[in-house]
Amino acid sequence: MGNRRGAIFLAGALFVGCGEAPAIEATATAWPEADALFHVEPRWLGADDAYSVDLGGGRVLWLFGDSFIATSDAHVRGESRLVRNSVAIQNGYDPSEASIEFFWKGPEAEPASFFSEKDDIWYWPGDGERIGDKLYLFMMAVRAASGGLGFEVFDADVFVVENPDDAPPVWVMKELEMPSNDAGVIVGSASVLVHDDHLYAFGAQESEGHDIHLTRFPLPASGEIDFTKPESLGLAFEDGQTELTVHHDRVRDLWIEVQAEGFGASDLALRTANDLRGPFSDLETFYHPPESDREDTLVYAGKAHPELEGADLVVTYASNSLDFSTLLADTSLYFPRFVRVSLRAP
Repeated sequence: MGNRRGAIFLAGALFVGCGEAPAIEATATAWPEADALFHVEPRWLGADDAYSVDLGGGRVLWLFGDSFIATSDAHVRGESRLVRNSVAIQNGYDPSEASIEFFWKGPEAEPASFFSEKDDIWYWPGDGERIGDKLYLFMMAVRAASGGLGFEVFDADVFVVENPDDAPPVWVMKELEMPSNDAGVIVGSASVLVHDDHLYAFGAQESEGHDIHLTRFPLPASGEIDFTKPESLGLAFEDGQTELTVHHDRVRDLWIEVQAEGFGASDLALRTANDLRGPFSDLETFYHPPESDREDTLVYAGKAHPELEGADLVVTYASNSLDFSTLLADTSLYFPRFVRVSLRAP
């Protein structure tokens, strides 16, 4: 893992949402034609997380968390292995028309995580960003824990891919040094983007009910980003999630944050701001996933994918079951679902 020394977070003052309504109205519908994208590989049987990164030229990288990989020709979850992460490359920006190829490691009978575990620590992907000819990926460091859902997201690491135009199996990757922070912020767990000559990373403060903090790193004129000196800009907004997205809508000149709202039977919601650093409006619900009406079902990982085409905004979410036997048998769960969102002025 990276350097675990404590980092000095500079004092920063962000404005927290002041109760204003979002500057747009959003309506959404399910998009089953796009859902089919995640069903074309018979061995890849579902995952959560589902961050996307625009690699340019119509190529989109998908980053997934726990992923079912079939170990037999039956291609069922009951005969599969749950690896900690996997990736995919989509070709074409419209998911209802694009092709896709999935990647993980290991032989057919023993699939393994694409980003390998380190002892008792595993990786769930955060967000990433391509900058020039390099790809920067933020990873949530996770370990088993007693109580709750049985795991703890406790830190973040960052990797650089030197050759993102090549296929993932031949990527040249190295871990970059990024210190921990005393505030318990999982830097990059939420959203990563370039703005104003900096790489900005939103991250959840796991110990404080998922308040979202903003960190940035200067972009050098040449050479690699120095992740050893993060600049904390403080609290961006409250009531976030470990995973969410923030992006700039160029058409409306707004910053839009998308997430699942609440825990368990969640809705998808958004908030807006005129500036990346806020203030952000209060959350406004725009879609009720049908899975949220089911008993013992979790809906989470709501994210926007602004590089995708086919709607004003394309959003995905994940669904899961608190009963593992249900999850193994019910393939209507645990494949990311697409939602088409229409945006208009209120």
